[in-house]
Amino acid sequence: MTAGCIQQPVQPCPEVPDCPTCPTEKADRLAGENRTLQKDLVSSRSEIEDLERRVADLEIQLLQKEALNIELQRRAVLRQQRLDSAITEVVRTKSKLRTVESKAEAASTIAEAEIAVKSLQSRIDNDENKDQIEVLEKAKRLLGQSTAEFKARNFGGALYLAVQSKNQVASVGGQFQGRDEGDRLIGETAFAHPLRLKVIKNTNLRTGPGLNYKVSNTLKSGTVIVGHGYKENWIRIDTENDQTGWVHQSLVTAR
Repeated sequence: MTAGCIQQPVQPCPEVPDCPTCPTEKADRLAGENRTLQKDLVSSRSEIEDLERRVADLEIQLLQKEALNIELQRRAVLRQQRLDSAITEVVRTKSKLRTVESKAEAASTIAEAEIAVKSLQSRIDNDENKDQIEVLEKAKRLLGQSTAEFKARNFGGALYLAVQSKNQVASVGGQFQGRDEGDRLIGETAFAHPLRLKVIKNTNLRTGPGLNYKVSNTLKSGTVIVGHGYKENWIRIDTENDQTGWVHQSLVTAR
């Protein structure tokens, strides 16, 4: 047998390794995390929708408040316009009637108004209370008008405007000139701020808090007054004509 006829041994084929099995534990963990994320996403969407509804509700409430604020401002402007017109008419009427108010009375009241305005100006400058600036400007305007009417010899109109100027100062915590703690009666309680009041029926203005005190004047229904303090059922007040006395609390109402 020749060398070329010698049969070579057959080599076996190499074994193919099996595919590794999938890591099921890791897959389960990832699937669990995915489900958690899905739940969180649904929850977040629900929270977002709830917040969007709340924002929408708040926007509606804000719109309502803005509309109400605009309406209140409009009413305030109209009320101020009517008040200005009424004041102007009173001054004109007093000018025509040449009422009996004296030049000296008007001059002294203007002086008191000037002191009250300066006092309010000082409080605003020291405390930086900007909320009172509008009141101060009104008081200054009325005082200026009072001075002009005085120069025009309309002493009744000048007196009326000066009292209005003082009342503006009193409305934010000032007091008319001449009021001090020494005037307070034993047992009298002062109001934290002067109160704008109105008489609801004809009533007697008395010199003290009781029916046994002398009647100094009669106030007609609708008379505007400013309350400074009270004792039992009686209120110490000033009138627009700068009269002082006491009235029973059942005969007045807030203005």
